[in-house]
This record gives sequence, C-alpha cells and structure tokens, in this order.
Amino acid sequence: MVLNRDMDSINRRVVLRAHPQGLVRDDDLAIEQGPVPQPDEGQLLVRNHWLSVDPMIRIFIDAAPLGGSVPPMPIGTTVPGPAVGQVIRSNRPDFAVGDWVEGRLGWQDYALSSGQGLNRIDPDDGPVELALGMLGLPGFSAFVGLDVAGPLAQGTILLVSGAAGAVGSAVGALARARGLHAIGIASGPGKCAWLRKTGYADAVDRTAPDFAEQLARAVGDRVDLYFDNVGGPMMDSVLPLMKRGGQVLICGLMAQYDDMVGREGGGHDRLPAFLAAVMARGLIVKAFANIDHLALRPAFLAEMGAIIRADPAIARVHVTQGMEQVPAAFRRLFTDSVVGKSLVRI
Repeated sequence: MVLNRDMDSINRRVVLRAHPQGLVRDDDLAIEQGPVPQPDEGQLLVRNHWLSVDPMIRIFIDAAPLGGSVPPMPIGTTVPGPAVGQVIRSNRPDFAVGDWVEGRLGWQDYALSSGQGLNRIDPDDGPVELALGMLGLPGFSAFVGLDVAGPLAQGTILLVSGAAGAVGSAVGALARARGLHAIGIASGPGKCAWLRKTGYADAVDRTAPDFAEQLARAVGDRVDLYFDNVGGPMMDSVLPLMKRGGQVLICGLMAQYDDMVGREGGGHDRLPAFLAAVMARGLIVKAFANIDHLALRPAFLAEMGAIIRADPAIARVHVTQGMEQVPAAFRRLFTDSVVGKSLVRI
C-alpha cells in the first residue's frame, strides 16, 4: 500500500466565523490556513481525503445548540465534520502509517487524533469514501433506527421522509433486503424514480401540487412505521395516515436545524397537534442515539456490506471537489438537496 499524497506545509481548515442565525450565510464559515500539526506521544496524524457534509453539523455551530443544553462552539473552531483519511504519522501501536480511517476529524486537510472514535477502513471492502455513507454514520443510523423500532415483519408498511438522502437511501436498501414495504418521500420526479430502483416499493414527490393525495393513495391509513429524517411541516401530512398503534421514529429534524427562520413553517408550534394525534391514534414515538448502540456495528457492516456487494449502484454519492467548496456544499444541503451522500474530495 502506497500513500498517494505528499505532506504539505499548510493545513487548510473550515472554521466557524459567526454562529448562524437561521440559514447558514457565506460569512458564517471561513477557510483559514495554518501550519500542519505534529503528533505528540500517543497521537497520530491523519491526512484527510474525503469530508462529509451533514445536516446535523448545523446543530453543532448554532448559538444555542439543542436549545442551549450544551455550550456553543467557540468562534474560530474547526468545524467538526466527519472525514476519511490516511494515517501519515503514528505514535500509537494500534495504528500504522498507511492505515485508512474514518472519524470526526474535522473539515481540514490534516487532523490529530488520539485514536478514540476512529474506525479503521479496509480498502479491499470497496471505495473508502463509503465509510462516510452507507458503510458509515448514515448507514448505521438507518440500521440502528430499524433495530430500535423492534422486530418488523415482512410486509410492514414503512414510510420514510428524506428518502433520497444519505440515511433514507440506506433505509430503503435495508428495507428491500428484509422484505419490508417501503414508501419514500423525496423532492422531484427524478429522485422518486431513483428510489423505485433502489429498494422502495413506491415514492411520492413532496413538491407535487397534489402531494397529499399522492401520499394518501400510496399508503392509505395504514403506515406501521414512519422513519422521520426531516421533522417540520412534513409531520402534519403523515400523522393522519398512521395506523393505530403505529410507530414514529425520529432520526433527524433537518427542516428544524436552522430554526426555520424565514422558511416554510417557521415559528409555528406543532406540538399540540402532534400530541393530539399521538393520543388519538395510540402512536409510539421513539428517538435514538447511535452511540448507545455501538455493539450493533459488526452486524451492520456485515449486512450492509453484503447489500452493497450485491448492488454497488445503491451506494450513491454526490461529490464536490475542493476544500474551498465545503461551505457552499454544506449550505446546499438545506436549499438544493442531492441524491445519496454528499461528500467533498480534497
């Protein structure tokens, strides 16, 4: 195995310049340059090759993350996005120079790590960048979510919002492999057509004028499990279609990560209607954190790896080139969503 990048003398990094108010603006993030850090005893230095742009990063850079339950990230901090890179210096016996790794290494060229939270990648298993997509956090989120929902019988009616995104694509792949009847919600006829080819029994275009009617025809009033990746106004359309005793699984709240300032549904309190629907239909609402289910990782890698080997095209990624494009790629997540996992190659 040969390292395919020489070490530079400059480390570029995407830093927080201002805590966003609503939608992320051009001047909320900046690219700065500095010296390449050097590993101390017990550390290793990773040269990043792929950066992941994820909606949840919006929480980390907020002025009051999670409603103020955690302190805000200091201005000037490197944005802590996931990355895939190669170890180029190591002062640890458990990581060798040349190892490919994935972890929250930050949006930067070079990252120091103690090794904690790093996952080693075997390039023989497929393209290393998939460790940021279906074989990484998005795929694991789909796997954990379906596990948290409990044993699901074949034919279970599964409705998924944000179905063409990184997590939603993985949910569809797992659903097909397990014999579930998955219906995806996505934006635009192109995405819906792609979903029907990659695991979904049907797909509904949320931008269509008759979206509500299309959704009702696709699912009736018999949704067993709603796998929610977006939150926001979409819930209003879905709750009346839930089966009595059905489950609502909260995986993501993308439509609310920027507090919906100036966006559809901004400032509207949906909690009373949501609670009324939960009570009227006897719904079970669950949420989860991947960190509580790390023991599932080997089973996840085995099942998802087999799915991708059988159909490599299902692990779709959208690639943007260049560190300078990271802020723009991140902003586009909230204004012009893409199919599959959004990555930046640096």
